[in-house]
Amino acid sequence: MKKIALSALLVGLMGMAQADVSVYGKFREYEESYTLGSASAVTRLTNDTSRFGVKASESVGNGITISGVIETGVAVDAPSATTLGDRVAVVSLSNNLGSLGLGRDKHAVTRALDNFDTLENTYGNIVGSVHAAQGSRVQNAVFVTTAPIAGISVTYQLANSESASVANVQAGSINYSAGALSATVARYDDSISSASTIAGVKYNLAKTGTTVSGLYSDDKVSNVSTTGKSIGVAQVVMPKLTALASYGENSNGLKAYAVGAAYAQNKALTFHARYSNIDSANNAADVTQFGAGLEYNF
Repeated sequence: MKKIALSALLVGLMGMAQADVSVYGKFREYEESYTLGSASAVTRLTNDTSRFGVKASESVGNGITISGVIETGVAVDAPSATTLGDRVAVVSLSNNLGSLGLGRDKHAVTRALDNFDTLENTYGNIVGSVHAAQGSRVQNAVFVTTAPIAGISVTYQLANSESASVANVQAGSINYSAGALSATVARYDDSISSASTIAGVKYNLAKTGTTVSGLYSDDKVSNVSTTGKSIGVAQVVMPKLTALASYGENSNGLKAYAVGAAYAQNKALTFHARYSNIDSANNAADVTQFGAGLEYNF
């Protein structure tokens, strides 16, 4: 009875509000075999970016929309304490010129890895080893995005260090999209000892169901510089089944490849199978993993 009353109260409050409010989430889990270096293979259940989110938006006049997103990662394999909004916590204003956001979210270099990696920078990907993700997210940050003009858009992120002795982090990207072709050049710089410039391109051949993508990066992490390059192909085998493959290497001598398949039963349910091998210059850091996974989106 208490649950019914609480649900009715929430529905009532949402009905009174002018905002468009929605709840969304993702469960994605893999049963995998994982081998590090010369150690024996470990069989384990692995969580892959499962999350729960709430988003809202509302028109406030003069063509301006205010919106907010709170997205929290959930360790479905072994639930533990987490921080509300650890993935995304952003409030933003937008109009036909673009948007201005404040809070925590991914920066431009991570977005490039997400958008131009065949495995979408998730479980079994190699791009996180070939290229430098530079921490994935920034917080205490300002996010600026322009609306596309002739297929071109620009993003900028400024993460305030909030300390007089520590420099601010800056990131941004120039993005292009027209029909089957999309491309980006993204930059991250902590103004101290780490920086990355990454270029990505992707082309979709609709007639054959083939998508080809590539990434090139010039990275510096704690004053150690490397360059990396990776390529990938996604091939639609049948309407619900897609085959995936990627290969990459960097100037540290690391070489890696990954293959996989995704079977999308519908928008809510997808089955995954992936295999990846990372051969580093240090044999103790070599990684081999194979996993079969289940993804549910709501």
